Amino acid sequence: MFSDDVEKVRAEDLEIKEKVYDHEIIASVDMSGFEFTSVTFIGCRFIQCDFNKAGFYGCKFEKCDLSNCKLEECYFKDCEFTGCKANGADLGRSAIKHTKMNTSFFSYGLFSECVIDSCEIIDCDFSGALLTKAEIKKTTLKDVRLISAEFFQAKIRGVDLSKCDISGIVFSHELSELRGVTVNFEQAADLARLLGVIVK
Repeated sequence: MFSDDVEKVRAEDLEIKEKVYDHEIIASVDMSGFEFTSVTFIGCRFIQCDFNKAGFYGCKFEKCDLSNCKLEECYFKDCEFTGCKANGADLGRSAIKHTKMNTSFFSYGLFSECVIDSCEIIDCDFSGALLTKAEIKKTTLKDVRLISAEFFQAKIRGVDLSKCDISGIVFSHELSELRGVTVNFEQAADLARLLGVIVK
């Protein structure tokens, strides 16, 4: 059991390695500061769990529910999220590197000051997500729903949003965040309207 393993290492090195957890319900467990290496979670549901400042290395989350969990200042490297649900999860000031996110939901997630580096995000929903002052670089986004997501003061130069749904997306008044960002013609016309420009 996952909770048992957490208690076993709590007084030692706070590290869990090379484990597989299948369809467990994990509620109100404090794992702040833990390190997870090559751990696979399948169909697990985390309820009001605290992962703040935890590290995840080579971990896989398959069809898991992390909604509303605390994941602030976490570090993810070489991880995978597939078919997961993390609506409302707080990943503020976290670093996510070389990680794949596929067919997962992060609606209304908190990603303020988060660094997303060299990742692949495919067919995911970030609608209503807060990405204020986030930094996204060397990352592929395809079929990502960013409806009404907030990118105020975000650093996204070099990001290609042309295959994403950015309707209602929120930038600063000057749209300065869009410098160096790739969009398609239809998106460009919608964004131009924010500046009072009419494209015929």
